[in-house]
Amino acid sequence: MLLFVNACLRDGSRTERLAEMWLGRRAYEGQVRTVHLAELDVDPLEAAGPNTISAYGEAVAAGDYDHPMFDYAKAFAQADEVLIAAPFWNYGLPALLNCYLELVCTQGLTFDVDETGAYVSLCKARRLTFVSTAGGAAPDLSDDHAFGKVRTLATHFWHIPQIEHVAAWGLDGLGADVEALLADAL
Repeated sequence: MLLFVNACLRDGSRTERLAEMWLGRRAYEGQVRTVHLAELDVDPLEAAGPNTISAYGEAVAAGDYDHPMFDYAKAFAQADEVLIAAPFWNYGLPALLNCYLELVCTQGLTFDVDETGAYVSLCKARRLTFVSTAGGAAPDLSDDHAFGKVRTLATHFWHIPQIEHVAAWGLDGLGADVEALLADAL
């Protein structure tokens, strides 16, 4: 199963279009499960509210993953491949995607820690593709807090061996040929 995590919030999102173009060219033969973050109750872990940090911590310590907040991590762990589509906002990720990733990074579901303190992946995915677009120019690698964060999680927590970044930059530039820039990104 390919898990498509869609963090695009705007109708007509160019990032979503690029992800759909990628899916069309990928010819994935298995099931594609799409998670539209804008349609879900993806709340941050907080001091009080539906997803409290104390309830989360107690559940993880007890290995009790029945609460709906763990459903995202369960689906992520079972995916054979992951596609994440998120626009590049202010040199980072949309807030909803940050909240989603916070819940996906659950010890006992998507990773664990061995006796030496090393992270052990509990994910099946062998490939993760991160698709993004931006109106402005590409950032320096040291400024990319979007793909950089996803790459770090995929490498250190989930040990996903193939990580790809598909990005189209400068879409709002004077005279930019958006369709050509999207096609070139693939």
